[in-house]
Order: sequence, then structure tokens, then C-alpha cells
Amino acid sequence: MSWAIHHVGLSAHDIARARWFFGELIGLTEAENGAAGETSARFGDGMRGVHLAKPQRAVAQLDGTVVHPAGGRKMAISLSDLNMVARNLDRASISYVEGADGASLTTMDPSLNVIEFVQANGADDTDGDHPWEQDWGWGVHHVNLQVGDVREGVGFFTEMAGIAEGPWHVPETMGDVSVDPAQLALLPLGDDNRGLHLNRPDATFALRNNFAHNPTIGGHPAFWVRDVKAVMERLDGAGIAYTDAGVYAMPHMHQIYVLDLTANFIEVNQYV
Repeated sequence: MSWAIHHVGLSAHDIARARWFFGELIGLTEAENGAAGETSARFGDGMRGVHLAKPQRAVAQLDGTVVHPAGGRKMAISLSDLNMVARNLDRASISYVEGADGASLTTMDPSLNVIEFVQANGADDTDGDHPWEQDWGWGVHHVNLQVGDVREGVGFFTEMAGIAEGPWHVPETMGDVSVDPAQLALLPLGDDNRGLHLNRPDATFALRNNFAHNPTIGGHPAFWVRDVKAVMERLDGAGIAYTDAGVYAMPHMHQIYVLDLTANFIEVNQYV
């Protein structure tokens, strides 16, 4: 199955300050045709990229079960055959909600991460190289999902969406990172660990690596930028703490970790 990361959705309690954080500090470009106002914002191009939404004081119900509040965190995957995903979910008796336009459906993986599947409009929408991001000067490198059972999580994406697992590539000198397939799995887009990361929480990860942040807990989106040191300088100037992990888990990838102003965990990285 051809696929790509379509967008990531994050909560933002203060949209104006979130625009400042993601735009001025991280360096993401706001979509010209993105939603503007006090309740939402978009970075990227159209619906691709990053969606910020102010959470609403409301919950939704699905088959008698209360699910995430409106404006909660999610990831969206574009793929070439949405009908196939719907058929597979139906066969597995997994609930989902169809989008108003019939071009998307939203469900939850076995660890209750909210996943939206989007019907691709053409080959570009499922190009794992994300060619549109070169014009932005930044992009979504990967999305890390916290899962309780890594193999169960891999099975969900493989069986429901036909997304294949691949090998994790390690740097010559690696930090204290477990790449055991019961701890970490990669559903790749390309050969540089880009794509979807499924990670079981590792409570002592930050302690072992001397980090202030633990990237195995809670899940996070990871954005590649052209100059991660410039991002660090802007964070320093704003007095925002971050972890400079350097090149430690992925070859030729300088990674930093930071919490945004709503305490969403964010990774920023650069190819070096």
C-alpha cells in the first residue's frame, strides 16, 4: 500500500501563542489557505502539515464509549485505497467514523491513539518522500506513537492499512536505545527511519541517556528543519528548556526534544 503522513493534529490552548511557538521558534510556515482565528491554525499547505486546534469542552461517543475530546491529538495517513481500509476495519469489527466528504475515516489503534485515514488525491499524496515539503523548508519526519504492545500495533497498521514494517537503522555510535522489536518498530517511508514509529514506554530512558525529556512516553511528532541549531538559539532566547540529544538514535540525524506551550512533546531534527 502506498502511503504518506498527511498531517498531525495537536491541541493548543492559546492559538496565538502556539502560532508564535511553531512559527517564530520552530520555523514552520503557516498555510496561506489555513484556518485563521482564535480556535485553529494550520502550518504547511492546505490540509497537509500540522493542524492546531483549541480543545472544545465536549466529548464524542462511539458505540456507547466516550472517546477523545474534540480538538485532541491525532495523526492522519493518506493512502491510495481508503475503501480497503474500511472493509478491513469492518471485518475486524473495529469502529470508525467517516468524514463528511467520505474521503476520510477516523478510528483508534489498539493503544487508543486516534488515527485518521485519508483517501489520496493522486500519486503525490502517497509519495513517501513528501516532495511538497521541499518548498516549505521543513516537514514531518516521523510520528512516534506510544503503544502498549508493539507487535499488536504493527499488526493493526499492517492488517488494516497494508503498511509494511521495515528495519530500524542505527548510527555507528548509539545512545542507550533499545531496538528490540518488542520495544520499537518502524513502518518506514524511505530508508532514513522516516515514517511511523511505534514505541513502548521506557520509564528510565531519559535517566540512562541524561535527557531532560523522555521521547518514549506520550508519543510525539518529529519535524525536520534545515538548521536545528538556529531553532535551539531561538528556544534559548525565549527561555524554553529542551534536550539536545545530538546524533544518538538515527544515523546522520541531530535530534532535540521540547515541550510546546500546551505541553505537547515535540521533536525537531536535522539531517547532518
